[in-house]
Amino acid sequence: MFDNNINNYVLKVELAKCFGNLGTVFLAQHRPTRQHVAVKKFLVEDLKNDITYVMDEAKHLREFDHPNILSYHTAFVHNLDLYFVLPLMCYGSCRDTMNNYFEIGFPEPILVCILRDILQGLVYLHWKGYIHRSIRASHVFLNETRAVLGGFRVCTSFLGEGKRIRNLHELPPHSVKSLNWLAPEVLAQNLTGYTEKSDVYSLAMTAYELANGVEPYFNITATLILAEKLKGGVYLPMLLDATTVPSEDATQPNEAATPLRQIYASRQFSDALHNFAEQCSERDPKKRPNTSALLSHSVFKLVTHTNIREQFALHCIQTVDFDSIQDSDINLTESFSQMRMEAGGSFEWDFDES
Repeated sequence: MFDNNINNYVLKVELAKCFGNLGTVFLAQHRPTRQHVAVKKFLVEDLKNDITYVMDEAKHLREFDHPNILSYHTAFVHNLDLYFVLPLMCYGSCRDTMNNYFEIGFPEPILVCILRDILQGLVYLHWKGYIHRSIRASHVFLNETRAVLGGFRVCTSFLGEGKRIRNLHELPPHSVKSLNWLAPEVLAQNLTGYTEKSDVYSLAMTAYELANGVEPYFNITATLILAEKLKGGVYLPMLLDATTVPSEDATQPNEAATPLRQIYASRQFSDALHNFAEQCSERDPKKRPNTSALLSHSVFKLVTHTNIREQFALHCIQTVDFDSIQDSDINLTESFSQMRMEAGGSFEWDFDES
């Protein structure tokens, strides 16, 4: 359906930078089909040694076929530019969506719908013999109906020479940027190694991020994060609500501490969600359930009869009808403002998958 002729794509507006500002993401329209897509553009000579990670991601995505795994329509080179044509994720990443709509985290029904979709993608990924190794809010994208998992640049296989490798040992490339989400066994770099259960731990860290609006361990140094994960300690991530929020005396001494505490203390997540996050964040991978077992967790009964589309509608969040936008008189500033809930918001698409 989508061809490799750059002249058949109208690049309408820049949405974001990606891969350490080496690439650009555009809202585009495919002329023959009139469909709107996202186009990632890289200048090949700028990528240098990093082109391996870009092409590895393309190779991985070509092998996957699942509604909760990010796909791409086609990829091609024109002159000195490398192009990827992808489905348009109208809400961007979960990090973008929180920045635009839910600064203190997603309401529980939306959060659980997102976790269910990520988990379904992970079950498929692990069944195919891969470990993601970089799950976080900026690598989960939202469209009108579902959450999809992206950010596959450091994805790796645990199948080798036709058989399953029992444990992996290598530290993922660019692991510094994923330190807050990586499992203790990945960071330990010992003879025991790690398995696909490391993704389950990262899913827990992502759940805390989606629930609280901030990444786990956001207020401590990298060295202390390593110590906490490898040895255990007092800085355990948690769902912040009336049952867990620290007292005013224990919060950080800054202007936002008291208002944030009041907001967190005024809400309460279900016991099932707390239990799900705690199971997934077990430091010992042997005590951590696998993805298939987690699909039957009681927390997902809470959203059996709802989905992301219905939940977004309850919060009066609607997408732009891109098909109604005319090329000649496009006014994207006004159109994208329909996606904001309050003045001063901004629409971004975080494609920083390094």
